[in-house]
Amino acid sequence: MMKTDLKERLLSYMDQNLTPERRKHTEGVRKMAGKLAHKYGADAEKADIAAISHDFFRYMDGEELNTFVRANGLSDKYLDNPALAHSKVASIRLRSDFGIEDEDILNAVSYHTTGRPGMSVLEKVIYLADAIEEGRSYPGVDEIRKAAEEGLDRGVLRSLMNTREHIISKGRFLDEDTLKTIDFMKENLMTNREYALLAAETLSRKKAQDLVLIDISERSGFADYFLIATGGSLRMINSLSDDVEAAMEAAELPIKSVEGKNVSEWILLDFGDLIVNLFTPEMREKYNIEKIWADCPMEQIEA
Repeated sequence: MMKTDLKERLLSYMDQNLTPERRKHTEGVRKMAGKLAHKYGADAEKADIAAISHDFFRYMDGEELNTFVRANGLSDKYLDNPALAHSKVASIRLRSDFGIEDEDILNAVSYHTTGRPGMSVLEKVIYLADAIEEGRSYPGVDEIRKAAEEGLDRGVLRSLMNTREHIISKGRFLDEDTLKTIDFMKENLMTNREYALLAAETLSRKKAQDLVLIDISERSGFADYFLIATGGSLRMINSLSDDVEAAMEAAELPIKSVEGKNVSEWILLDFGDLIVNLFTPEMREKYNIEKIWADCPMEQIEA
């Protein structure tokens, strides 16, 4: 079947079965998937097909989905769970009803709600496009969009962790595929530099100033990175300290020790291979860490 004919059938099905709100979301996903595919090298045509069809069966009511789940031998975890079941139903029906045999497209649709370890570039594009299309508005989406600009994997991981935090906070069922994907991506992707950039992003978002990242790995036996930032007051650097601790905890990088909190204008947070230094302006000028480590690779982090 020609892709043009297939796309016409898919668009026709979308128009006939999806609500106006769901169609608007789908168009947003198509637009974002196109941008991400171009930026990160996915097949644009496959991305468009997956984007069009990813939510095809979101309209089904619970009992209809349950019947399909049982008839196709899917796990009981999908019963009474349309948010998860619709993606599996779509993948199966795209093969049986529309003749789509491309496993990459089918996987992109099947795992667009949970992710999975070892996702292809196309799968990541659809997962992320669904999360950050311009119509999306929820806590954390701007941070995910920013992470997606810096890297496809970074955007996907940030989105997965945001989903995990949201679902756990609501006391709802969290699919094990999401947890496995987070572990997989962190094991393979979250280098010490990634943790440092995550901390820097958190500080920047909270209005810290003059962020500098120093790679001390060649000169130090106790850490790989210093991250230095300035807050306008003792109160502000204590607040920044709380924000960084929370962000690192969410990323499952436990803090080893804290020095100076609530008592000093220099707070040091030790995360092992990453050490975050928070100063008031006067204290930063006094100790001038950048000068001490001036022979190490150093970069200014833009706010």
